[in-house]
Amino acid sequence: MTGSSADRTARTGVVLVNHDSAEDTVGCIASLEASHDLDMDVVVVDNSDSAQSLATLRALVGDRAVVLSSGGNIGYAGGSNVGIRHCLERGNEFVWLLNPDTRIEPETLPRLLELLADVPDCGVVGPRIVQPAAPGAPETVWFDGGIVDEAKAGETRHLHQGRELAKVSAPVARDVDYVTGASLLTRRTVLETVGLLPEDYFLYFEETHWCRDVRRAGWRVMVEQRARMVHHQRSSGALPSPYHLYYMTRNRYLFVERALGGDGEAALGQLEGKWLKNWRRKVAAAAPEWLDEFDSLVELAATDARAGRDGRNDAVSHVPWPADVERGEELAVATDKGTEVSER
Repeated sequence: MTGSSADRTARTGVVLVNHDSAEDTVGCIASLEASHDLDMDVVVVDNSDSAQSLATLRALVGDRAVVLSSGGNIGYAGGSNVGIRHCLERGNEFVWLLNPDTRIEPETLPRLLELLADVPDCGVVGPRIVQPAAPGAPETVWFDGGIVDEAKAGETRHLHQGRELAKVSAPVARDVDYVTGASLLTRRTVLETVGLLPEDYFLYFEETHWCRDVRRAGWRVMVEQRARMVHHQRSSGALPSPYHLYYMTRNRYLFVERALGGDGEAALGQLEGKWLKNWRRKVAAAAPEWLDEFDSLVELAATDARAGRDGRNDAVSHVPWPADVERGEELAVATDKGTEVSER
């Protein structure tokens, strides 16, 4: 990319946080290299506890991007901030956070930058993010803007999520409550005045809280739906992982108290009556043997939230979940047969 040489600074610094997803990261870099705006520096932050991860990543990426180590898994915001600091030190005018499992289109960055040029008080902008079409299923919207519903104890949702792309109204630029960290473009002046992402959440709600701070500082937060990209969501599944269940529950409580000045107990009650209830029903149908573990994780999340405990919780990382159990059985069968089992 034109901005990657050592003798000049690119307009946009791109930050990818890699956590055991090197192949996805390389795929995202390839999509960046097809952009119609190549005035960018790309920095990849290895955010893994694995000692081998950094070497593997550097071998795969080569000189296509700067590869930094965070020193271990310090969470989404922690890893992102390592890359953001590098971009600020480099002198990039804009900083673009991207998930490794996203794929930009050639016009994604030009259209986002065009909006920032046209709307000088816009501090943060994100694109429309779609999920790719599957066999027999149409392309659907994953993100068209983030909404925080304070009337429902801080419930967050993605506009148009799950709707067929062909049935959604014509794309527009609009103000929103937050932009997802899967693709978030901001100005260096915003980062210099508002600060970096809050690291106390470890995972989930950090960009939602930060966008709230950006709006309080007088900047607009917008989504430009005419700019689009694809999100493959490698980490999604039919059942919740332990870390998704724990951090979403705990951090919803903390977000409502810390960012909204609201009632964390009301947030937890709303979450239990809808989001957690739906997940528990799915677990009961598909993996009833995991219900006790499910309930224990929810209780742990609530207890930690009430005590104000934040950051990383290593106990959650070691909890097996249904997909891991099934995969373990699959691996045992595969070992007996002398065959390999690929990652799901």
